[in-house]
Amino acid sequence: MATLKEELFEREQKEGPYRIGLVGAGQMGTGLISQIEKMYGLKIVAVSDIMPTQSKDAYIESGIDAEKVHWVEDDLDEADRLINDSQRVATHSSQFLVNIPSLDAIVECTGIPNVGAVICNQAIEASKPIINMNVETDATIGHYLTLKAREKGVIYSLVAGDEPGSIKEIYDFADALGFDIFAIGKGKNNPLDRTATPDSLAERAKKKQMSAKMLCSFVDGTKTMVEMTSIGNGTGFVPEIRGAYGPVVDVEDLPKVFAPKSAGGIFKEEHVVDYAVGPAPGVFVIITTDQPKIIKDLNYLGLTGHGNYWSLYRPYHLANLEAPITIANVVLHQHATLDMPLVPVAETVATAKKDLNPGDVIDYLGGHTVYGMIEKASVAREQNLVPLGIAVGGVIQKPVKMGDAIRYEDIALREDDLIVKLRRAQDKMIMD
Repeated sequence: MATLKEELFEREQKEGPYRIGLVGAGQMGTGLISQIEKMYGLKIVAVSDIMPTQSKDAYIESGIDAEKVHWVEDDLDEADRLINDSQRVATHSSQFLVNIPSLDAIVECTGIPNVGAVICNQAIEASKPIINMNVETDATIGHYLTLKAREKGVIYSLVAGDEPGSIKEIYDFADALGFDIFAIGKGKNNPLDRTATPDSLAERAKKKQMSAKMLCSFVDGTKTMVEMTSIGNGTGFVPEIRGAYGPVVDVEDLPKVFAPKSAGGIFKEEHVVDYAVGPAPGVFVIITTDQPKIIKDLNYLGLTGHGNYWSLYRPYHLANLEAPITIANVVLHQHATLDMPLVPVAETVATAKKDLNPGDVIDYLGGHTVYGMIEKASVAREQNLVPLGIAVGGVIQKPVKMGDAIRYEDIALREDDLIVKLRRAQDKMIMD
């Protein structure tokens, strides 16, 4: 059986590379283009971004000759001609990009929940596979997008390299071997500060050469909550408490802490998703077994364990640089790294970062008004809690105290936003 590289090389030699369209040419998108340029069998040949020069700049930063990059706004035939002539297309319209006939798959890389909903939906409507790097969108409507993609006969997938995808790869390994999987999780490297804002983190963000908004979404816990929601929904694993426990844990103590109370750990339930402060940027799966010979072998092999629990720990995830693995598996084998066919079991609910009063507008993820908290989906439904991904742009109708989750009766949502419409459609699917 050929390796993935060999398969991609053979594809390039026989038919040319798979031609991929990318929406969102920021830091992550540009890194994705750069990595794919080092590979056989794949090429990012069309890029859209709302910033006027960003698409072309991303190509150039990735080492592509500027003379090969052409701006095309509304001529699909011209875009196709250029791509078939080994040129690259830059544009501003995602709707235009997804309809370019010669594209084999679309990658969503904007990080904005509603924009992600629009792009994923456009790609599926165009009957193109969609590789979604926008976990905020997935945590909100991933179930809907998965089922719609399947109806259209295309693949919807989150990516290898982001924590949910990396966890799923370990999960699939352990699951295939017949281990009982007790818990899954990820490391968090920024100390948790629910009150953080882009203003309070401006200097740190500048030193890290990153967006203050993005850094804030890490520090206030939103990103971690969203990531755990997606992997929870992809596996059926749930948070035990709102916001998860997030204990401070050294790597060697993961199987000791991420274990049931009866074994000295912190959990009352099994099949849980949580995070640990410390073992970042790693991800992990906690396994157990009752087979005496397997127990003996696990201990002999030196796997980190405590009692009858062991951790499968991976100390890295490469984010956008690893995402091409998913793209390749989608176009070659129609195989998703992580999708959401199960009825959602987890939710990231919008929680007030400060006292909110009538008339206040929810700004954005990693902003000044809200942060995310993971919760059981059943509890979120019972308490009428608003998913974080549809809260942006909503107008507060009733006072919400700092630290309280926002309920549907507390906010007027932007009903025209596609993500709101699709979330309502997903809720109806679940209730029906």
